[in-house]
Amino acid sequence: MKLKTTSFITAFVCFLIITIAGYTGAKEPDPSSQAIFEQTTFEFSPVISGTDVTHRFNIINKGNAPLHIPGVYVK
Repeated sequence: MKLKTTSFITAFVCFLIITIAGYTGAKEPDPSSQAIFEQTTFEFSPVISGTDVTHRFNIINKGNAPLHIPGVYVK
């Protein structure tokens, strides 16, 4: 009787170990974009009124989904 009980407990513990080892509890994170700005501000020197001035801000997407930036227009 003791051998059957010991065998059952051993089998049950092995089952638990295999079940728990197969479950990580973690899931893949949802895709998201991550904007990284090389420069966040820029101060223009004084310019004559009516003069077009431009500056380029470089943005890098470090995420795993497309980066959408609404309201920004490129000439």
